[in-house]
Amino acid sequence: MKKSLLVGTALASALLLAACSSTPSSPKASEGGSAGPAAMTKISVAETAGAPSAFMQYGVDQGFFEDEGLDVKVDVAAGGAAAIPGVIGGNYEFAGSNAVSVLLAANKGLPLTIIAAGTRADQVPEKDFSAVLVPADSPIKTPADLAGKTIAVNTLQNVSEITVRAALENEGVDTSAIKFIELGFPDMLPAITNKQVDAAMPIEPFVTTGLAAGDRAIIHPYVQSMPGLMVGTYVTTKQYLASNQKIVDAFRRALEKTGAAIAKDPAAFRKDLPNLTKVQPAAAEKMNLPVWKSAVDVKSLEFFQKRMLDFGLITKAMDLSDVVAPGGK
Repeated sequence: MKKSLLVGTALASALLLAACSSTPSSPKASEGGSAGPAAMTKISVAETAGAPSAFMQYGVDQGFFEDEGLDVKVDVAAGGAAAIPGVIGGNYEFAGSNAVSVLLAANKGLPLTIIAAGTRADQVPEKDFSAVLVPADSPIKTPADLAGKTIAVNTLQNVSEITVRAALENEGVDTSAIKFIELGFPDMLPAITNKQVDAAMPIEPFVTTGLAAGDRAIIHPYVQSMPGLMVGTYVTTKQYLASNQKIVDAFRRALEKTGAAIAKDPAAFRKDLPNLTKVQPAAAEKMNLPVWKSAVDVKSLEFFQKRMLDFGLITKAMDLSDVVAPGGK
């Protein structure tokens, strides 16, 4: 815990330095939200690889952002925490980031604001796009069997660790002796197969790939920590929002159109997934998709903040109304 907190402090210091030395980039064309070549505004969006970046690129490819006068470039980032420095430094107008990374950054004083929701969990565990997996021959059969075991997560002291702990505690499991280690999602399935860790928490499409290979799901952290949990968010800086409200509104509308299109015709999105991200067609047909709605779920932010306090990731609660932009709720 101490080592991870030191790393987090160092990252926060670097981000604060970037915030002091850089300003967000201004619109590269006119600010208007109406469609048409003369009104097109170029923006760059950093997003996490997988379903989040596929969602963004699908909306771009379908023309929803162009309809709102936005010429969008999607830059696939390593994760939510990696995208935040780019927004603070002015390299991106917007970024997709998990809610925990955003709250950690805001708690350190960075001028981030959440303008829309990103990925959400379903209401039903079996439809969750996350899972704690074990190999077929593992002696772990129930959530209680995970007590004291080693679990791989993609980032320590972040959304995966928080939701695994919360979901297990909801099942009455003591999580104090669980050891979390950091592994990238692509490395998790080989790690449990080779017995390097007892279990791992991947997200889709790795969950479906693991289940197809015979791995077993013990718990679904996102849904079983809080049904309908808002995992992802879209953020910008407070300075950018203040100067570019029309662009932010256009961006929100395009996100809403993208989410509505996928909800109406998920088969079309699944068909395009192999072109949008590294997923095989067979997995794309079976994998659980996140839910996308642009309105920010403050209850999810409250859940994360409470757990961050409980687990010692932060020491003081924030006024969440200062983190969510007007119109984002």
